[in-house]
Amino acid sequence: MMSRTFIQLNICLVFVAFALPAFAQDEARNETTQDEKQVTSTVEASEVNLSFMFDGSNPTSLEQLRLLESQARAAAERVKRATVNIRMGQAQGTGIIVSPDGYILTAAHVIGEPELTATVILADNRSLKAQSLGVNRRFDSGMLKIDGLYDLPYLEIGESNKLNLGQWVVAIGHPGGLDRDRGMVLRMGRLQWKSSSVLRTDCVLVGGDSGGPLVDMNGNLIGIHSRIGTNLWENLHVPIDVFSDEWDKLAAAEVVNETPRPYLGFDVVDQTNEIARVLEGKPAAEAGLKKGDVIRKIGEKRVSNIEDIKKAIETLKVGEEIIVVIDRDEKKDIEIKVRVGRAWR
Repeated sequence: MMSRTFIQLNICLVFVAFALPAFAQDEARNETTQDEKQVTSTVEASEVNLSFMFDGSNPTSLEQLRLLESQARAAAERVKRATVNIRMGQAQGTGIIVSPDGYILTAAHVIGEPELTATVILADNRSLKAQSLGVNRRFDSGMLKIDGLYDLPYLEIGESNKLNLGQWVVAIGHPGGLDRDRGMVLRMGRLQWKSSSVLRTDCVLVGGDSGGPLVDMNGNLIGIHSRIGTNLWENLHVPIDVFSDEWDKLAAAEVVNETPRPYLGFDVVDQTNEIARVLEGKPAAEAGLKKGDVIRKIGEKRVSNIEDIKKAIETLKVGEEIIVVIDRDEKKDIEIKVRVGRAWR
């Protein structure tokens, strides 16, 4: 773990990197110091070594500080075009488009579960509908797909297993939610710790940043913001390799590492077998079950109360087609075909 002194040094370096060019221009008009003369004589701007941005070391020259600033700005401009604000009901988060046809990577806790509708707002202020796809709650990875066909800005997926501790990184997001006047916010920092399932950086994150992109100094996507740490300098990100390894499952709207439960999508009156509510868009509603129907049989199981219904549903398999027998008004033993859905919680 990096010491607080080292982290503070990093923050100071970042501040210097962003403040230095204007300062340096003023100084250039005046007398050059002996130290600057030495740097200028040994390191030409066109020959600056870029490796310090990726190998975990500190910048050691004026040219490297200037390059760190310009590289961060260039990476941020590239990433911002593909970064979106995600709205799920009243909640907001961030995501990053990773394909021209609209696949978005974000955090699982931002989208909740598959098959929900979200609104995504692009950097150019377009507002588009998207559907939540798969999630892995263990790693906090999630995916959405924008509805329709668009030629969208997107960011290429990088690799996280080759990252070096101390490497410079950039975090982008919508802290506090979408603010059109302010725009997106860039935070610069360094990689403190890594494993196959989590990255930790000292990039400051707040609510609304969740699901946003973490990139290296070339603008390659290396992680997704996950959790805010107990300290400002300890924030967690999902490594991009987690998404790459589980891409097919996430794209297929699966809940990874969890077994989906069979689900029909209705509530009953108290402890009875009479339907009190049918949930819109769920299997029962799509099959034609209605409020007031009295359920007599689910699949091969006869039911007369809520406990019977729960036990009968537990024996079903997701995706299979079953017969639900009901009484409706004066009619008895009406058979309705229902395709069993999946519940994730």
